[in-house]
Parts: sequence; structure tokens; C-alpha cells
Amino acid sequence: MEPTYGILLKRQALAGTCPTSSRSETSRLPTMSADGAHPKRTILITGLNGYLAGRTAELVLQEGYRVRGTVRNKLAGQKVKATLCRLGYSADDIDVVQISDICRHESLELAAEGCCAIFHLASPLAEIWTLPPAEVIRVAVESTASVLSAAVKTGRTMNSVVLVSSAAALFDLPMENRLYTEKDWNTTSEQIVDRDGDKAGGFHAYLASKAAAERLFWKFRDDHRPTFGMTALQPTYFIGAPLIPWKTSGDIPYSNSDFWKVVAGEEVPGPMMIYGDTVDVRDVARMLLWSALNPQKADGERFVCSSAVGGGQAIADILRKRMPSLNVQRGRPGQGYAPDYKPVVSVAGFDSTKAVSATGGDWIPYEQSVIDLAQFLQRYLP
Repeated sequence: MEPTYGILLKRQALAGTCPTSSRSETSRLPTMSADGAHPKRTILITGLNGYLAGRTAELVLQEGYRVRGTVRNKLAGQKVKATLCRLGYSADDIDVVQISDICRHESLELAAEGCCAIFHLASPLAEIWTLPPAEVIRVAVESTASVLSAAVKTGRTMNSVVLVSSAAALFDLPMENRLYTEKDWNTTSEQIVDRDGDKAGGFHAYLASKAAAERLFWKFRDDHRPTFGMTALQPTYFIGAPLIPWKTSGDIPYSNSDFWKVVAGEEVPGPMMIYGDTVDVRDVARMLLWSALNPQKADGERFVCSSAVGGGQAIADILRKRMPSLNVQRGRPGQGYAPDYKPVVSVAGFDSTKAVSATGGDWIPYEQSVIDLAQFLQRYLP
């Protein structure tokens, strides 16, 4: 069950207006009229079975819209649909569309028919260590182009396209000891991939793919001046309870691998690789819908999504205090993080004040995200 705080936060921050066929208009997207004369509007979510997508679909349904989600494996999509139905949402409001190759414009154009917004979440993250770096970049760029083509093809019903980019699009390696903002860009990883080919490695493949896809996104806006709004989010590492359980503890994503080590009673890990900033997936879902509902604030904008800097020791300290029944090792209490879990200027991190200022709502507290995820992960303990 989602904490009451998270639900209230969503209700407060989502209050606003929504784009219609022109970016200058600010009336809310219609859902169902009181007399039932107008059908609910549909939002397309790519990669429906992902960590973020499940929570996004839940929020979209909660706010009165229909969900249409793309998946490569329809069984995975049906699992998401079944979970949402168990939460009380109507099966009639959830469509699952199997698209084996999201880079194919025709398939996505059909999926987007009649939709009022597209949230592009699908990303070749799992393939960054197996595909050649150039292929990772190609998939990210061409899938984004496919989404934009579908939005144009949909015509006047399309009101907003929101791209989930990444904090990875904001920095070069090695990171500088400062706080990165929406003004920053990765400028070197594509060059490194071009120069080194397969030897460039997964990290540069991922950074380059995110930066290249987002650059194409903004170039499209500059070149075509579409009638629909366009917004890009740059989230940091995800935290918080997912909607759909991972199959086994071995399927827990990298962003939560250190978290799992703490819950499982292993040695408290050191800092996360590259940076330590995190954001609750429910907050990113909130930012997605807020962006679509508030074109006068969100169109043409980038928003860093990052709520806290914790890490293994912070997680251990919170769980030893709040969930003492877990066999969490002590580590070095209080070390390696600020008491308020905020980033510090002397260490590489991210500044998300723009998103907080624009939405008027703060992030889910880090301790709440930690407790929620720890409770979720208990199912994998022996």
C-alpha cells in the first residue's frame, strides 16, 4: 500500500492545467464528463513493464485517464495490467500493445492513435553491457524519433510528449565536484564511442545514448515547432517501491543493488558508482503527469529529478532505527551523508530546485522511500 503522504503529494502537485491542441491553451485534458458524454482520454506509456512505468500507469489511472502501454513481451505487459486490476482499476482502461521494435515508426504510430499524450520511458538500459555502444545509441535515438513521429501522426488529439532522459545526459566523466543543473550536458561520450568503438564500454554507451536521444528531441522541437508540448526529465538513480515485483533478488536493478545488500544483511556498501543521488519513482511519475498537465510551465523545459543523497550507510542507519527486525549490519553510523540527505556543493551531485519551484511540491522524504522499498524487498529474504 502506498503511503498516504505520497498520494497527498501527488494530488497537490498535479493540480493545474493541461495542454489541448495548442501550446498556448491551458484547459485541463478532459477525462469523463459528469453525464458520461465524453470518453476518457488515453496516455501512451512506452516500456509499460519497467520500474518507473508501473507507478506511472498507476498514477495516470488514479487521475482518471486511460493507459495504453507498449511492451516487447506481451506477457510482461499483461502482468502489469493484472496488478493494476487487482488494485481496483478497470481492465477496460488498460491496453497492452506488443511492439517488438519500438524504432519502427509504423507500429508506434498505430499504438498512439487517439492518445492525448506520450510518456517515453522505454530505454535500452539492460543492453548497455551486451550491445555494441553504437547500437545502444542508435536504439535510443531512433526510438525517440519514432515517438515524435507518432505524436505528429496522431494530429490534433496529441497534447504533450514527455521524454524520460537521465541525469546521465548532464555530465561528462569524470564528474566535477559541483551540483549539475538543467543547463549542463554530456558533451564527450558520443565522441568517445566514435573513437573507441566497442572498447568505449557500457557507461559511455549509456551516457551517450541519453544525451543523443535528448538532443534529437530538442532539435525536433526547434525544427518543427509542433503544436504539442515537449518536456524532458533527467532523473537520478531510482528508489522507492515498484508496482511489479522483480522475479528474484537477482533481477533487482543496479540502482537498488546496494540497497538489497543492506536489507540482506551483507556488509554495508560504500558510495554508489559515479554519484549518489536518488529519486523516488513515484515522484518521477508525478513529474511526468505534471508536465503534461501544465504546458505553460513545462513545455520546452528540462527538469532534473533528484530528491536525496543517501547511500548504503544512510540506508543502514535508517533501517536499524525504523525496522530493527532486519539483520542490518552497523557499518559506520552517520558517515558519508548529510543529516538532511541533501547534496553538498563540494561533491558531484544534482540540483533539482527548478522542479520543486515549478511544481510547488517537494519530493517524498528519503526515509519514507527507504522504508517503503525495504518493506517491498523483504519478500526476497530467505
